[in-house]
Amino acid sequence: MADMLNTAVSGLLSFQRALATTSHNIANVNTEGFSRQSVEINANTPTSMGNSFMGTGAHVESIQRSYDQFLSTEVRDVTTVHSRLTKFAELAGHIDDVLADPQGGISPALHDLFSSIQDVADDPSSSTARSAMVSSAQSLSERFHNIGNRFEQLADNTRTEIGAVVDEINAIVSAISNFNASIQQINGSSSATQHSGDLLDRRDGLLTQLAEKVDISVVYSADNSMSIFIGNGQSMLNGTTINTLSVQPNASDPEQDAIVYNGTVGEFDLSAHLQGGELGGLLNFKSALLTTARNSLGRTAIGVAEAVNSQMHEGMDLNGNLGQDLFSYTEPQIFNATSNTGSGQVTGQITDIGALTANDYNLIYNGTNWTITSDTGTTATVTHGSVFEGITLNISGTANMGDYFTLKPTLAGAESLNVVQTDPRLIAAAAPIRTSHSLSNLGDANISTGTVKDSTELLTGTSIPSVNFSFTSATSFISDAAVQTGGVTYAASTAIPYSEEMQIEANGWQVTLNGVPAAGDQFDVQSNLGGIGDNRNALKLANLQNQLILNGGTTSFQGDYGTFVGFVGSQTQAANVSSEAHALLLDQAVSRNAAVVGVNLDEEAADLIRFQQAYQAAAQVISAVQNMFDTLLQSTR
Repeated sequence: MADMLNTAVSGLLSFQRALATTSHNIANVNTEGFSRQSVEINANTPTSMGNSFMGTGAHVESIQRSYDQFLSTEVRDVTTVHSRLTKFAELAGHIDDVLADPQGGISPALHDLFSSIQDVADDPSSSTARSAMVSSAQSLSERFHNIGNRFEQLADNTRTEIGAVVDEINAIVSAISNFNASIQQINGSSSATQHSGDLLDRRDGLLTQLAEKVDISVVYSADNSMSIFIGNGQSMLNGTTINTLSVQPNASDPEQDAIVYNGTVGEFDLSAHLQGGELGGLLNFKSALLTTARNSLGRTAIGVAEAVNSQMHEGMDLNGNLGQDLFSYTEPQIFNATSNTGSGQVTGQITDIGALTANDYNLIYNGTNWTITSDTGTTATVTHGSVFEGITLNISGTANMGDYFTLKPTLAGAESLNVVQTDPRLIAAAAPIRTSHSLSNLGDANISTGTVKDSTELLTGTSIPSVNFSFTSATSFISDAAVQTGGVTYAASTAIPYSEEMQIEANGWQVTLNGVPAAGDQFDVQSNLGGIGDNRNALKLANLQNQLILNGGTTSFQGDYGTFVGFVGSQTQAANVSSEAHALLLDQAVSRNAAVVGVNLDEEAADLIRFQQAYQAAAQVISAVQNMFDTLLQSTR
């Protein structure tokens, strides 16, 4: 009878544990990350009775946690990709919103500037038109400032968010380490299976949170602890041993931060190898879109400034002076690496806006030569005075092998664009020279109005010298100053053979003679002082709007800006589409995993009834044993 009682009690206790586990499942049906637990009941070791064995009841072997490593890994992997795309799409949307504003964008301001320049060309002596042109230039500058400053603020916010995500990664890894220690501590105890199941669920929840932040690989150990790897296989966690990440200033580029891995063998930059999760999205956004956006906007600003300034130099203002810069901007930003040991210094100037790109550059000295390499991979060996992609490099001092510089030619172009000429009289609407012919000329030859070839050669001292052409015959003439034609330079008063459509250059200008001259005919080229009604240079300024100047002479200002806006829009749209697609993939992965590990209330209700009936049956056995004992005791009285 004692054996029957022990057997009944073992069943009672086993089914009590099964009921408790079922109740635990039901209580956590809405607990995020909870995995269904089930009781594994096995028979006790039977006892020998003569030639046979007698069963001795049952015991709870373990409490199993529903788990599928493949499905869990799939959920983490898809979570990592979805998190990266979602973060990228969110941040790209900020840039797209700024550029898509039809009122606050650059295109309307550019149109207003060139429209005001055309008004000056229509009436070059009008102070009202000139003032409106200055105002339009200032409005364009402010528009570039506003967008550039918003991009800069977005860059600062992104850097702050990167630091916050790195701190979260370190905190999550530390929490997982604590769970590893707890799981290892309770393994082997009587309550290990129940407790470790809940701890494993909570640890898996932290793994999913970590996967949202960064791409990870997980390796499990036999004792239920785990190791976590990131990047190129760098260990963040090995059991309870933690390695951390930190954000440190980039040694060669203060605009960028380095994500540094603090391992047992030292520190090194992992930024280029962190592709997934929020951190990957932030890093990808900053390098692939934000920096490109800032550089592209800066290039457009610099392109407008350089083209307008260059054309202003080829004109004359109302004071009779050659035109000066209308805009100013910051020269290329160049940063030397903190690890440089030599005294080498590098500066640069933008000298060819047609060749200017939106790239950043690395300049490295190998002990013999300087090598410059762009973000897109274009490279060249350079020396002092070399021109590479529109930038003239000035290299001085003594560099040591390995010295390193980072060049950002257009990064600050938008924020630094300013109007430096605010006096309407200083707008160079007129051409600096004018041509004329003698009223006593007998031939039908004529001279063109002239164009400026090199504004730096126009002045001799403080004035533009006059030049006279006097024909000695219908086939020859002399000049009272040295001139060049057909590649040949002729000194003053030297006979120059005449030909139809001949081009003559002197003092930075060029004129064309045409027609049939007669002996004694004279032509003059002189300063355009007093030419307040002249609009020739204003027309050239207005024509800059449609000229193909940027991208090697293939794109106008509006076209370049439109391409840039289109690029941002397409990147944003692609990110949104990919994010939505991966949201569906994530839902499917979560559903597949939940079908295996989730709590099904119908199943739990059936188990509850089954275990309750078994529990009641075991109790009935105990009651029967008690009746048997009572009968036995009464029969002995």
